[in-house]
Amino acid sequence: MGAPAQPAVQPVVFDVPLPAAPAPDLQGPLVSTLSALAGPGSFSAGKASYVQGGLGRIEARVADSGYNNAAAKGYFPLSFSITDIDQNGPVVTANVTASAPSGAVATQPLTFIAGPSPTGWQLSKQSAMALMSSVG
Repeated sequence: MGAPAQPAVQPVVFDVPLPAAPAPDLQGPLVSTLSALAGPGSFSAGKASYVQGGLGRIEARVADSGYNNAAAKGYFPLSFSITDIDQNGPVVTANVTASAPSGAVATQPLTFIAGPSPTGWQLSKQSAMALMSSVG
């Protein structure tokens, strides 16, 4: 008679954190939010729902002026890529790279908030103002 079969030993590691669960697939809705803001139209009307809390009258005028100046310089249409998406409840942070047809490229961290827009996401007011100042 031979020795009884021994179960295979499985390695076990204690006190090692499990990898964080990746954010749900948010890239599509977030890119759609950015594309809506970078598209034609007024910030005081059609684009207001994509900014958390909307924009005040003067902010909207400044944004419209900046958009028109950037469009005249050939910065639109922009294409966006998003990396390092991190969701914490209704708040998402991500690194966003915007590329213009002129070849200009800019990357910056932006904050999105779940909110009442057609995509379900809005840019925080601070991120929207940073994005507008980097484009114009």
